[in-house]
Amino acid sequence: MDADTQKKIFEPFFTTKDVGEGTGLGMSIAYNTIKKHNGQITVSSTHGEGSEFFLKIPIIYNLNLKTA
Repeated sequence: MDADTQKKIFEPFFTTKDVGEGTGLGMSIAYNTIKKHNGQITVSSTHGEGSEFFLKIPIIYNLNLKTA
């Protein structure tokens, strides 16, 4: 994807499809869901070649669990 698309990819209702062909909510929902879990999502893309999305989601262990 080009640089302009990369800047807008996580905005609500952004789509590269024609009017009436999509809602443009998918990446916005993914972004907000990941943020709610204190994570990050980033994109790396080369126009005409492909894109990679990187997800960082923290894992928190509760080490104070009691066993029966």
